[in-house]
Amino acid sequence: MRSKSEIETFVRDWVARNVHLVPELTLPAEVDKWASDLTGDARAQGISGGDLNKTVGDIDDYLTGQHQQISATAA
Repeated sequence: MRSKSEIETFVRDWVARNVHLVPELTLPAEVDKWASDLTGDARAQGISGGDLNKTVGDIDDYLTGQHQQISATAA
């Protein structure tokens, strides 16, 4: 089992590589894809979905928030 800080680092790095600006209209579908990809990549690193949830909360909400931060930075 990974520590919370290791999971946070994994997620932060994953988001930096994978979450990008998309039109608001397509955001829900993109968030679903990102959540699936993040969960799969985490599993490959020995991080369970439950561990992700404990670390970042609801994955879809977390990824939506990350997208909003990227959008705000780009504006």
